[in-house]
Amino acid sequence: MFLFNTHDPKQTTRLRRFLFGFSLYVVAFLIGLVSMYMDVERISWAEFWWVVLLGGSSQIGLFIAIRSRFSERFHDPSLTLTQMLIGMGLLTYVISLVQDVRGALLNGYVMVVLFGSFNLKRRDYIFVTLFAMSAYALVILFDFLSPPPGFDVKVNLFQWVILAFVMAICTYIGSYLQDMREGLKASRDGLIASHKEITKRRDEIESAHRELQDALRQLSQLAVRDDLTGLFNRKQFEQTLRAQVSLARTSKTKLGLLVLDIDHFKSLNEKFGRDAGDKILHAFSNVARSCLRRTDYIARFGGEEFAVLLPNANENSVRDCAERIRDFVLNINFDSIEPSLRITVSLGGALMDEDEDPDHLLQRVNHLLLTAKEAGRNRILLA
Repeated sequence: MFLFNTHDPKQTTRLRRFLFGFSLYVVAFLIGLVSMYMDVERISWAEFWWVVLLGGSSQIGLFIAIRSRFSERFHDPSLTLTQMLIGMGLLTYVISLVQDVRGALLNGYVMVVLFGSFNLKRRDYIFVTLFAMSAYALVILFDFLSPPPGFDVKVNLFQWVILAFVMAICTYIGSYLQDMREGLKASRDGLIASHKEITKRRDEIESAHRELQDALRQLSQLAVRDDLTGLFNRKQFEQTLRAQVSLARTSKTKLGLLVLDIDHFKSLNEKFGRDAGDKILHAFSNVARSCLRRTDYIARFGGEEFAVLLPNANENSVRDCAERIRDFVLNINFDSIEPSLRITVSLGGALMDEDEDPDHLLQRVNHLLLTAKEAGRNRILLA
């Protein structure tokens, strides 16, 4: 029913809880109507319809208060205690009008207390119980002061004692159930909070793990690469040289090696400063992209020296690569250091001889580089 369903789950729960209470009123009305037609109790139709009018008006008012969200201004938006007190007030009025079925109607107090098990706290249960007992006690007192026909004070007092006992038990059970419900809710909230905390910690651990992996990758890069140029360092070059020598022997191919040195680098460093020297060295990071094949390998060998490995090479490919590097370096623009500043490199290169070990090959190429520098620099000397 659209009157009792909303987009707010809490509001829908309140309205359905009200619907349950309203259903009890309807059942009570039908029972009263049947009793009137069966002449079970002699009360006037005017009194009967007066009770129906009061009960119906109170239920309409409660429904409007809850449906319009006016009830949210109060501590209990469901108005459970209000519904119970209205119900007990009407029940007490009806009890005051009857005698023969008074004992049966006392069960209505118990039903009202059970209705409170949905939402009442312990103090509310005690208050409702005291209200019911006090209301019935007042009915007995007024009847005692002005006894109606068939009134028996002993029977009424006995009924009051039984009612007090039953109400006390219902109050205890209802309070116990409410405490259990609140305990379960607290446990559920605790589990939800724990789950959120665990999820948060897991995310933090995963984030820390990713950061650690990034740090390890960076450390790994630092272990094999030169900080300034980003090229491989000497240690990594020596390992790669041995691996390439072994591969060349296995595949029966030639391995070329070039070692180049920046001409007059120390003088440039002294003249323009260390920052300028770093800028010159950093420019060699572009050699791989501009001058080498994908299979070739370049590393900063030390200081201003660089080494290039050329797998599956021949004399022409070694010479062509050396020329490309020399021309590329010669055309690098260093105007930011000094207008028209250009640098040159000297290169030594060779193909690996059969059964030549890596150290000997490197020693031989270094000797060629030294010879090229002694011969005037800015030149290539190949074996």
